[in-house]
Amino acid sequence: MAALAVLASCSVATAHAAETAPFDPATVDIADILACKIDGGHYVGFSMSVSDDDSPGGAKARGWVRLPPPSPIFSAYRLPKPLNVFGQTTSTVAFKGSAMMAVLDLPDATALGAAQGVTNVLAGTGRFMGERLVDDSTRVDPESGFRFKNRSSLKITNHPAFPGKTLIGCEYDGQLQPPA
Repeated sequence: MAALAVLASCSVATAHAAETAPFDPATVDIADILACKIDGGHYVGFSMSVSDDDSPGGAKARGWVRLPPPSPIFSAYRLPKPLNVFGQTTSTVAFKGSAMMAVLDLPDATALGAAQGVTNVLAGTGRFMGERLVDDSTRVDPESGFRFKNRSSLKITNHPAFPGKTLIGCEYDGQLQPPA
């Protein structure tokens, strides 16, 4: 039952995004996803297309190569050409839950965190983990009265699954709420 609720919220989010702007997963700018600059509904559509080999926005069509899983909670891809994000260059992106992150050759994320306004909640531990809220908004469908609560946050971490690396990217969270 919970899976149906998630699918319904994804469908509504994607449908709403489609109403507000044309959506083509093949044209989504990866740097915009990583910087929390796209709509949560568009992210859902994009992330679903990545694993679809027949999708024009999928990993195969983009020339991405799936890497061996660094851990059970991550999937990772090598990009066909380097990507410049947050003043850094990477050739690898990773997915974890509803987040997409750039994998940077940066063992210490302190300066990057300061530049992005992200505070390390693990200061003094030798690890970095923090987030900055980018969007916390609610849209109401005027016809149905259903609300879609969107939350996106920029995340930075040094995760043990990627030793000597820093991960930076956006986590998108959406909730479908019934009419008030």
